[in-house]
Amino acid sequence: MMTRTSRTSSLLAITLVLVSGCGRDSAAPSDEAGSNGGSGGAPSTGAGGAAGPGGAPAGPGGAPAGSGGAGAASAASASGGSSGASGGSPSEPRPTVTAAPGTELVRVDTSVVHQSFEGWGTSLCWWADHVGGWQEAKRNAVVEAVVDPVNGLGYNVFRYNIGGGENPSHEHMKEHREMPGFQSADGTFTWANDARQRAILLRIAERGADLIFEAFSNSPPYWMTNSGCASGSSDGKDNLKADHYDDFAHYLTEVVRHYRDEHGITFRTLEPLNEPFADWWKSNGSQEGCHFDRASQEKIIQEVAKQLTSKGLGETAVSASDENSMDDAVRNIGAFGAGTLAALQQLNVHSYAGSQRRELRQLATRLGKRLWQSESGPLGQNISDDTDAALFMAERIIDDLRDLKPEAWVDWQSGDPSRSWASFTLNDREQSFAPIKRFYMHAGFSRYIRPGARFVDVDSEDMVAAVSAGGGSLSLVVRNGDRSASRGYTLDLTRLRAVGPAAEVHRTSRTEDLERLPDMAIEDYRLVVTVPAFSVTTFVIPMP
Repeated sequence: MMTRTSRTSSLLAITLVLVSGCGRDSAAPSDEAGSNGGSGGAPSTGAGGAAGPGGAPAGPGGAPAGSGGAGAASAASASGGSSGASGGSPSEPRPTVTAAPGTELVRVDTSVVHQSFEGWGTSLCWWADHVGGWQEAKRNAVVEAVVDPVNGLGYNVFRYNIGGGENPSHEHMKEHREMPGFQSADGTFTWANDARQRAILLRIAERGADLIFEAFSNSPPYWMTNSGCASGSSDGKDNLKADHYDDFAHYLTEVVRHYRDEHGITFRTLEPLNEPFADWWKSNGSQEGCHFDRASQEKIIQEVAKQLTSKGLGETAVSASDENSMDDAVRNIGAFGAGTLAALQQLNVHSYAGSQRRELRQLATRLGKRLWQSESGPLGQNISDDTDAALFMAERIIDDLRDLKPEAWVDWQSGDPSRSWASFTLNDREQSFAPIKRFYMHAGFSRYIRPGARFVDVDSEDMVAAVSAGGGSLSLVVRNGDRSASRGYTLDLTRLRAVGPAAEVHRTSRTEDLERLPDMAIEDYRLVVTVPAFSVTTFVIPMP
């Protein structure tokens, strides 16, 4: 069984992520679907826990755990790979770093600090409703793969879906997308409902670390809606009945109170909306959804905040508004009145669509609100296979972290029938799971950029870099999206306080599943690397 080893170190490590090659994405609203080409060779696991990441995993604190694994890193220091360490304070004279022949010069600057990071996560619907029906030991193995920071994904942010509950007289939603609700039309609550998602949530609470829980809603209960259907209205417009705003807020806040009092789960935030400005939420759809015009959004936000306060749920604040498009978020939140803005603490957005990442970051900063990228995936993309999905999402993550600068990055699905949306496949007959390429790609970020890290400046749009919470290391993630050509970089580390003699290296590609590769020598604050075509490479640089 996987352990929850904390990554501590006496060294300062910086994590840097590089991405290159792919064009920018465009996302059109559609049902979550994608190609299911396999990567061939993803390890399968059952009740015993998640399989290891192909090669030997890094030890706690980023210490090398051996140089095993397929292949070798293509890298050399300026002096041919000597291992002399660079040290000293930034005030001491530093060498002038120039690009090695055939490489691009990239500077990492830890004096320019961006967002502090709360962590990585996933929504629980719909995969938790799926896995939550398995035998206890086998569903627990999936949870370990999600929360373990050494051999798993190391996620610590989880979004629990408060299901609206659909009209039992008609069936039209896809399997596991019809989330059970708790309240019937006569006002009574049935707390035994939603046992499968709850089983996963409670296991996460037992096994995870640095946990942050958010509760969110996709739709009010069907009997509160105009259409009598939890997937939307007949015309894609507002579906919550005008006289049920207080009832809907009561429903959501009662669920929050129940989980606090009965299960010891405190939701830090409660989000009453999901892609509310979209007009595709219509009755008889495949999943829950509900449109809210801007004025309706403001009304429910204020009502939920009022009831959280009146019920003594002060430890839970309102978040909003989880728009599908970042551009819609800028327009709508930017037009919210002062009362609405005072009622919410956190801005949530999905990075499926839109281009105004920087504008939304500026808005959140001006308003003094925490900002999450709360849902993403390859919506509307033509994904050819597992590696294509992994490299697409790596670019999405880097774009989000660099321009949106969220305090948390949350995936939509960890397990999904569509492989391009999933980090692992789910086998109901055997009640087992198997990591696929997206699992290893995500782990290349989430194992090495941990909660409390601070993102710092790196002047390549294909990379992100973060200093660990304890200041002992810098993690750099590099994506090369070119399908045929490798790319060379000379990393200028002269703006770091100090650097150790060598960088730890992990890579995911068509032939590698987060393989642990030989360390790369650093000399005179210069690290020269070559990253192969269509790969994601993580470098962990010690800062003693």
